[in-house]
Amino acid sequence: MKKRYTVAIFLIIFLIIPLPPLGAASQTGAETPHFARYAGATRYETALAIARDWPAAEAVVLARGDDFPDALAGAVLANSPEIEGPLLLTESARLTPGVLEEIQRLGATTVYLLGGPAAITEETASTLQDAGLTVRRLAGENRFATAAAVAREAVNFTDRVFLASGYSFADALSISSFAAAWDTPLLLTETDRLPPVTLEAIVATGAVQVTLIGGEGVVGPAVAAELIAAGYFVDRIAGADRYLTNAAVLEQLDFDHSTIVAATGAAFPDALAGSVLAARRFSPILLVPETTAAFSSPALSYLSTYRNSATAFYTLGGPGAVSVAVENFIRPPAIAAEPPPGADPGADPGVVADPEPTGTRRVSLQFWDGYSSPDAYRRLLGYVPEPLTDYVDILSPGLFAYNGSVGSVTYRDGLSSAAARDIVALGQSRGALVVPFVRGDGSQVDALLRDADRRAALVRDLLAATEEIGADGIMIDFEALADSTETALTALMRSLYAELNPQGKLTMIAVASRTSATTETWNSEFNYRDLADCNDYILVMAYDKHYTTSAPGPIAPLDWVRQVVAYITTQAPAEKVIMGMPYYGRDWWWSRSSNGWLSVAFGWAIATQTAAENGAEITRETTATDPIGIPTFKYVDKDGDNRTAYFDDAISWGAKLDLVDEFNLAGVGGWSMGWINDVSAPELWPLLHQRLR
Repeated sequence: MKKRYTVAIFLIIFLIIPLPPLGAASQTGAETPHFARYAGATRYETALAIARDWPAAEAVVLARGDDFPDALAGAVLANSPEIEGPLLLTESARLTPGVLEEIQRLGATTVYLLGGPAAITEETASTLQDAGLTVRRLAGENRFATAAAVAREAVNFTDRVFLASGYSFADALSISSFAAAWDTPLLLTETDRLPPVTLEAIVATGAVQVTLIGGEGVVGPAVAAELIAAGYFVDRIAGADRYLTNAAVLEQLDFDHSTIVAATGAAFPDALAGSVLAARRFSPILLVPETTAAFSSPALSYLSTYRNSATAFYTLGGPGAVSVAVENFIRPPAIAAEPPPGADPGADPGVVADPEPTGTRRVSLQFWDGYSSPDAYRRLLGYVPEPLTDYVDILSPGLFAYNGSVGSVTYRDGLSSAAARDIVALGQSRGALVVPFVRGDGSQVDALLRDADRRAALVRDLLAATEEIGADGIMIDFEALADSTETALTALMRSLYAELNPQGKLTMIAVASRTSATTETWNSEFNYRDLADCNDYILVMAYDKHYTTSAPGPIAPLDWVRQVVAYITTQAPAEKVIMGMPYYGRDWWWSRSSNGWLSVAFGWAIATQTAAENGAEITRETTATDPIGIPTFKYVDKDGDNRTAYFDDAISWGAKLDLVDEFNLAGVGGWSMGWINDVSAPELWPLLHQRLR
């Protein structure tokens, strides 16, 4: 292998051209982020999925996948200019199926084996040679000697060396992508003794600084003392555990934070192969725990700083390694997830674990209405299977209302700020974003909107409330407004968006439905086109075609919903439009006392129960363009009133969900979780998972 002296030159360039300051926002932060999960059924297949990020490579590095020591230093070698190829994994006793095919796809001619025959057998080496490949084995008598051999091959000269435990993989994985990106050797040590072969390797590099990775429990004071006695400057990057050490690495070293690469901290293989992927982008490996509740404060601080300016999010390993809840906790809600560069998900759908071969992921927004009781919020969330983020991206509880008498927003239904914080934290702990909505209607809101000073005060109040409860944004739900408030409503949303967007928080608005520019003119205060410019999502309330006191009829007949969606997508980008979908129906009767129609709302479960109790036959009201139809039934109640009921079920919900794909919408918003119980939940949530994921 050709030896290099490029590190010193690179360090000189680094000193001349400083990197952006830590925490600087990405200039491309406004771009739609790319999301991809590199995953396979096994650790070996996950490594193959990661390798497809490379369209070609002249050489690859191959390590055993059932143990970590030999491979820990391999990322530096794989990312070196002479190789610039992936790190693949194989079983120790045989060449894992698929590995040779991937090497051949890359067009590689050389394979570097890490470790001796006990790590990767001679039979494996012969198989590779028989395929016409040049095989170079880098090995020593133990893990420390193998790491030294890899370091000598990868880097000829440097002023700094990283030193990690040879018995614990996590700390080495935390530093691996940085070491590989900056051509810095990663060597291994015993806990209380510096192996002579490691010291010899440090001397050979010409280094003057040794940075210890991990606390004194893994790299002890005696090791530091030996290095100091040998004349080296010694520093340490460490935390109280593997996750805090990882957070310290992320905080103290200069990475490009525009890409976030997440891997489990509980096992080594995925991060091992992925560290080279991260190194190519000068990005860190974020080691994540098994649950969202276990994230450390430094990790949360890191995500708060960089998540919303990042332009790419890569997850390493399948849901068994990094759960969907954790994945969605790390990243903003996804509209579209792209396959990794060079991947062909059509040919190999295991490469990207985003659900569809196209990579499309729709937003599932669910209105979460527990009203005054935090226990009710918890109960409703309990109907959603785990992981919640297989079914829900955004939870929108009705925590606030505009109170015209005090001229500000107040907590609804007697909630305290502490209870509201607990509700938000509950949703976030399950991996969802929590974006409360603010309810208001009629003349009080009209008066607010027409007064610029009161609008500005409302924005300040909303920002303070969002910060107080830790919410991920705000949705405005102002209804029954005067037509003349159109410009003022848009001005309010522009001001709110200007404040929330730089914080990485969502701005959303619920808008009333229209089917054309000349119909439903009573809803003209919602200027879809202008509102699209100052909102992340617009939820169109595609329900209440028939309402509380109208004549009986479907809440959201398919033909009408199609017209609503067709019109709004001529005014606003489809990728910003969330289609509202009702989880409720209505039961109407003619009131003799008021000489008009009255109704009560009910969910699917109560509707079917009511029909059964009254011996009513449920039929489906169909049309020429809606052959599926809406469930309906008639009966006579105990007071002798003739009743007519309409509701939705899984079949009619599915027909509406077809419109999300037909018009390529951002997703669907369900009103509301309060109508879902233990009877309807097993029908609704699997349907949403199937259709939106």
